Amino acid sequence: MKKFFQIFRPLCCTAMLALLSACGILDFEVDDELQNITAEMRLNYDTIYVERGDTMLLRPVFKPDTLKIKDVLVRSSNPAVVSVNSLSGLITAVGTGWCKIYVESVFARLQDSCMVCVVTPFVPSQETYPYETVYYADVTLGGQPLTEDMVVGAFVGSECRGVGEAMNFFGVSLVQMRVGAGRQVDNPSLPEGGDPYDPDDDPDEPDVFREQIIFRCYDRRSHRLYTRMPPEAFDGQTHGTLSNLFKISF
Repeated sequence: MKKFFQIFRPLCCTAMLALLSACGILDFEVDDELQNITAEMRLNYDTIYVERGDTMLLRPVFKPDTLKIKDVLVRSSNPAVVSVNSLSGLITAVGTGWCKIYVESVFARLQDSCMVCVVTPFVPSQETYPYETVYYADVTLGGQPLTEDMVVGAFVGSECRGVGEAMNFFGVSLVQMRVGAGRQVDNPSLPEGGDPYDPDDDPDEPDVFREQIIFRCYDRRSHRLYTRMPPEAFDGQTHGTLSNLFKISF
């Protein structure tokens, strides 16, 4: 009987903790006096960014690695943003925003957590805009060219309006980005219909509402998000040439 209990005790603990987690009873508060195991557990990330709709596996790393029982339970602080498989550690980004993922070792009662930010996918809006700004850009991250795991996008608010496309023209590597924005509006506050901030503005032409374009870079391998500030004002023009590329640095 004693040998039977030793073998099946971890499984019983797993089932019990899963039941408590499902019922919302498990709050990951552990009595320090009960922790007699000199072991450590750390997740492979402490803060990550993922695109809505993506899945990834959070992997706990144990020290010492010789710890025999490595079963864990995983819980999300906001299932509307990130849902989890409580036993496998697979997380699914279902909404946008922040949440915290809690992980606890079933046997050793070791704990760690990870902040997760779910971002809008880098997919251009399907809406058709009457104006377009085009960028022929030299895009770098930390002074280095982007890798195939990285994507750069142009956002207005939380909406993606354009995604960079890597190109090579006559030996010149660049990123082309077409950004849809700007609706024709009448602005009676401008004198004679002109734009006082644009000396070349034709007062007979309709004014364009100048939305603010924010460039973001997402690294799918490291799950990091970078934002270039300040934003660019949409002007409906083309920026950059093969001999003088527009600079976008993160």
